[in-house]
Amino acid sequence: MKKTKWRRLMSAAVSAFMLTSMLPMYASAADPDSSSAPTEDNLPVSVEYQKVTDTLTDGGTFTIVSSDSSDKDLRIVHLTNGTTKLDRCRVNTAGDTLTPTDCEMSQYAGTHAHAWTISAVADGYTVKSETANGGYININAGSAQAGTEAQTLRIEETAEDGLYTISRTIGDTTYYLAYTSSGWSAGTEAYPVYLYEETEVQAEILPNGSTATGTTQDQPFAAGTGGSANFRIPSLITLDDGSLLAAIDARWNHAGDACALDTILSKSEDGGKTWTYSFPNYFNDSTDAKHSYATAFIDPAMIQGNDGTIYLLADLFPGGVALNTAPKAPLAKSGYEEIGGEYRLVLYASPLPENQAAYTHYVGDFGADGFAPVIDTEDSGTDYYVDQWYYLYNANKEKIYCAQLGSSKYVQQNVFYYNADLHVTAATYLWLVTSTDGGETWSAPSILNEQVRTGDSSDTAKFYGVGPGRGLAMSTGRIVFPCYTFYNADGNSSVIYSDDNGKTWERGEDLSWQTSEATVVEADGRLYMFARHGGYAVSTDGGETWSERQNTPGANIHTGCQINAIVYSKLIDGKTAILLSCPTGGSRANGKIYTGLVQENGSINWEYDYSVTANGGYYAYSCLTELADGSVGLLYENAGSSALYKNIPIADIASGASVGNERVLNVPLYGEYSMTVYEDFAGYDEIDADILDISVTDNGNGSYTVIFTGKKEGTVSFTETNSGIEYTVTVAPGELVNVSLEAGQSQSFILTDDTVGQEADPDIAEAEITSALYSDILGDCPGSLGTDSSYTGEVVALENALYTFTGSDGNWVISNTDSEGADVYLNLGGSAQYPGMSASAQFDLRDGGTSGTFRLYDTSANRYLYYWRDGRNTFDRTSNTDQANDMEIFRPAADGETSGSAIPGYVQVTDASEITDGGKYLITAKVDDTYYALYPSTSTGSAYAHVIKVEPDKECIRLTITGIAPGTTDLMAGGVVYRITVSGYLAPVFNWAEDYTSATAAFTHTDGSSKTVDCTVSSRTEIEADCTSDGKMIYTASVEFNGKTYTDTREAVIPSSGHSYGEPVFQWSEDHSACTASVTCSECGDSKAYECEVTSETTEATATTDGATVYTATVTIGETAYSDTFTVTIPATGTDKPSGDTDKPSGGNVSGGSDIPKTGDSFGSAFAYLLALAACGAVIIRMRSHRA
Repeated sequence: MKKTKWRRLMSAAVSAFMLTSMLPMYASAADPDSSSAPTEDNLPVSVEYQKVTDTLTDGGTFTIVSSDSSDKDLRIVHLTNGTTKLDRCRVNTAGDTLTPTDCEMSQYAGTHAHAWTISAVADGYTVKSETANGGYININAGSAQAGTEAQTLRIEETAEDGLYTISRTIGDTTYYLAYTSSGWSAGTEAYPVYLYEETEVQAEILPNGSTATGTTQDQPFAAGTGGSANFRIPSLITLDDGSLLAAIDARWNHAGDACALDTILSKSEDGGKTWTYSFPNYFNDSTDAKHSYATAFIDPAMIQGNDGTIYLLADLFPGGVALNTAPKAPLAKSGYEEIGGEYRLVLYASPLPENQAAYTHYVGDFGADGFAPVIDTEDSGTDYYVDQWYYLYNANKEKIYCAQLGSSKYVQQNVFYYNADLHVTAATYLWLVTSTDGGETWSAPSILNEQVRTGDSSDTAKFYGVGPGRGLAMSTGRIVFPCYTFYNADGNSSVIYSDDNGKTWERGEDLSWQTSEATVVEADGRLYMFARHGGYAVSTDGGETWSERQNTPGANIHTGCQINAIVYSKLIDGKTAILLSCPTGGSRANGKIYTGLVQENGSINWEYDYSVTANGGYYAYSCLTELADGSVGLLYENAGSSALYKNIPIADIASGASVGNERVLNVPLYGEYSMTVYEDFAGYDEIDADILDISVTDNGNGSYTVIFTGKKEGTVSFTETNSGIEYTVTVAPGELVNVSLEAGQSQSFILTDDTVGQEADPDIAEAEITSALYSDILGDCPGSLGTDSSYTGEVVALENALYTFTGSDGNWVISNTDSEGADVYLNLGGSAQYPGMSASAQFDLRDGGTSGTFRLYDTSANRYLYYWRDGRNTFDRTSNTDQANDMEIFRPAADGETSGSAIPGYVQVTDASEITDGGKYLITAKVDDTYYALYPSTSTGSAYAHVIKVEPDKECIRLTITGIAPGTTDLMAGGVVYRITVSGYLAPVFNWAEDYTSATAAFTHTDGSSKTVDCTVSSRTEIEADCTSDGKMIYTASVEFNGKTYTDTREAVIPSSGHSYGEPVFQWSEDHSACTASVTCSECGDSKAYECEVTSETTEATATTDGATVYTATVTIGETAYSDTFTVTIPATGTDKPSGDTDKPSGGNVSGGSDIPKTGDSFGSAFAYLLALAACGAVIIRMRSHRA
């Protein structure tokens, strides 16, 4: 055999073997066995395509690549087997090696569509396709294609190293293979191409993950960061230390939603000036370029928990699977099956969803060594292991490898890789990693599908993924991420949440309307979830359940894009503020940041807006965060799959607003406002408790519920002690209805519910709540408005839906006025489903398909008024004629006329001749037994605004208020304060003279006028006064006014008289050392005794003169001083005492005699002595009675 032929055969054999080895493993692995998977010790020889810079190898296999193109990418010469067209495949590099090695398009993989055998022949070369049907490159005048003729071509090296020309001369003209904007062709100008030759190389093993890192200035993801040219889906948070952390999809060389996407992270510690990037989520199953069967990490969302842990949640698509871009759609499965009472991650031999009828293996429990056995379902044996990142190992826990997609290199197998031996379910996965060191390192992943897509949380969606941007760390510590479903279209939003720092997760209920990606914030103790497709919902239980849809008037949010929101740390205009970033209008452009102020009832007033881009400037996915200095960081998608970071002062975002620590609350009178705080609430002790009551409840989980109850209209202010927030709380009716009645008169009102928060004063008015028909209250047949096909909104009288027909037959202008008084015309020349416009149109009234019906034909738009009777229940327009266009027309019944129709109070028009110029009519569509009438609106945002549902028998809650007597009183029912005034003169105000001897009565009428009337005053003694107790005098004023007698009383005190005590009587002790003074009241006989102060003075007796001791008692009673004396005489001694004899008692027989009579004296002397004693007694008695 010739050497050339031998080389060709060997080359072909090796090529066939190598290309076969690079086919997806599932093609020959119906029963995978880990022993056959290559380990590091037995990797096969690999193949790569190396740029030719020297002599061509005769019979070698080559790929031909353009040297330029109309865009930044180059093109490969591609031949689909069995065709002749030289097609093109994109490649973004012209380096020393070529990737991919094979066609990336799924239907062409393994067909050698890029492989050409170049063989030397006389005068040149032939270039033959290695597809099954073969074919040669044929160059003809002005064209190039594959043909059966083995044309001889010239392949010549150009002056520039590594570039060649491929040409053929026809006659005198040389034509060159060339790439043009319309594909591969032939031209007369030399066109250089690259040739890459298939070459055997020693297999190179790539490490798992990516260690790529670097820094950028000003922007976290400038073009080329980490090697990626495209970035989408931003996430941005501020860490506790003030650092900024940003994450985004690295989409490498394309902008699709799958096929080789990884998560790139960038951190700034200087407020966004310098950024350092890394890759927390990176799979190396393909090169850093698009490949149809590559894995994809998409849609990152981050949040830092209250304990400092950073959570990064993303969606993971297995190789070849995604909602779009990838060749295969995901299965509506969780990826887990219940096996032995536990949910297990199940594995299949094939990665293709159509081949995953039965799983062959499942992943067991992870051991202490970080490995989990992969258990074979047939024999329960363990042929494989996986580590915590789900990389595959053989039974000996040795790494096993597969070819990297798009290159000749090898990578460790992973159950998410297309080229692995075993494969996860072709579903989508929630992939959570965490960091406790500020994003420097990341944990092994947790796949959350097991917890939030199985059991009670199972669903039938093709996709349940995270709403990108931000998660939420609630004040309670709960970690929350918004998620959403996708079926064949967008499904519904919900949240997943963890109360144990990410160990276990629960799934909340879905929102009730079609939504998609969403963002969640916490404000005033509630969660708010804003969703793509418009509207938001509120949760009061941490995301477990949600309210019905709430709209966002004042914020022009584009509903075809993700939106993002945060709560600002400071109050704006005294309210909690939500900042919301979104494109506006009808496209992904004109980005704005709206500032919404949360009201006490939980609603949001969108007060401020700030334009980020304008005049059509591109603005798509975005993410907000608040920096440590109070400014706002924004990372958003700009044009060209790029991401732009901006730092914006809050003063610009909420221009002119008051930003600070002052909180303004409005509490409904007789109602409550509650909020949740996360430290004890204090400092309100001095407020006026007649206006506002505040109660605080410790919830036992670190939070407190504060309830403000409005008691009386007014305003109170205080500074909360722990937060330092200055509160200004105004109590006023949330909704006030003034009711004026005469006594005995009644009025009725419709309530939304029958709760009563404040009873009326029964002496003024009486209130009764009953059920009733709306028609009894409205005086007309009722109809219901709404925001969906059920029409359960506001109820109004049908007279509001009466349209005026102006003109004549064939030339009717049909008009009405809306609730704002603006003219609305029936006009079918505008948008579909919106028949109301501000411009008029002319209509022809044509007979319907059934008796008594009409078809309204817009002669300008050439369309009929149409009604969707398939459950949508909205008006529309159509050019087709069928019974769906049939309408029934009604007019109001005349006085005394019997209606006789299904709509009480209205008569059906059965002939066009009954329509009159200026007449008013209902235009209705009948669905089963229910009528839907056209309603005046020019809305282009809701088709339901143009419809009113006729409901003759609809019941309501009726409040009846009856006046009893003149006065004013409040009643609160159904959340509304009814201020009831019963007309007439109110009870009088009496004005008394100071001494109560006269009085007047002032009568004020409820209309503000007044009259004053003199009163008749009478008095009576109620209680007599005595010495110690006051008495009471009752004065009664009486007046007769308007046939009714009014009285008023006053009490006057009769002072007590006090005691009338006489002169005191002194009582001396026997030895005169003490004395008491007693007085007695002459009125009541009360007596009192007082101790006196006693003094004495002695005059010594002499021989001839008596001495005396005078005792004096003094006492003060009240303000009067009294005294009494008592004198004791010391008799004269009768003789001079001798010297030295003074201490002897007087008396006795001493020299000099004595004046004291002696025993035996004559009777006369004794009598004289007695008289002297009597005289002394008289003197003493007189002295004692003497008043000092």
